[in-house]
Amino acid sequence: MISKLDNKYWDDLSFSFEIPKIKICFSNKRKNIISRTDLETFCKDIGLDPLKLITVNQIHSSNVISTNLPGNYDCYDGILNFGGKLVCSIKVADCLPIYFVNNVSKTLGLLHAGWRGLSSGIIKKYLDMANKEVHNHLNTYALIGPSIQDCCFRVQEDVINHFDSKFYSKVDAKHFKVNLQKWALNQILNSNIKVENVFISKNCTYCNISKYHSYRRDARNTGRMYAMIGWEE
Repeated sequence: MISKLDNKYWDDLSFSFEIPKIKICFSNKRKNIISRTDLETFCKDIGLDPLKLITVNQIHSSNVISTNLPGNYDCYDGILNFGGKLVCSIKVADCLPIYFVNNVSKTLGLLHAGWRGLSSGIIKKYLDMANKEVHNHLNTYALIGPSIQDCCFRVQEDVINHFDSKFYSKVDAKHFKVNLQKWALNQILNSNIKVENVFISKNCTYCNISKYHSYRRDARNTGRMYAMIGWEE
């Protein structure tokens, strides 16, 4: 089972991994997180230290920051924290939140990966950077959180050349459906993470109207969900 859910305003995905003291959470529509104060409250509510929080101003890129200093950083879509001293957070509203944890080095990672990030190689970039410390990914685990699924994700011919043809199919003369999760999984496995160490949520942010925000469904009126990962003390 991917997640253990209750009436809280977040999905607790920590139970995907049999790793003690890891906290992996994903906020939902039960509470809108708008301000930095809201985000710090979320951090405290799930049992992590907001003084260790690192966030990024996302730009749909393959840019990954590696740091051990908390704060907010411009123009990144990925966070790499060697040794796991920080609490990492990104925001999404259909794009894939991809969590990484190494249960030996304690290294943490979190990516905001939409189709632009996947096509520009954000997963490989993160894992190549992480490999400088861990040397191999035998002890690395990955989780793809709630995101838009192929039941709802459609693109037109004007952008289809950016996608790997193995992960889309034609719906009609102008539209293609794309499986972003399988595309991401393929990239993760190409970096030698074991398939049994990868977990994928089947929750579609577009379908679950009452539970999740969706930019493709609600456009600019939508809110955001926040992914968060850190080690409990």
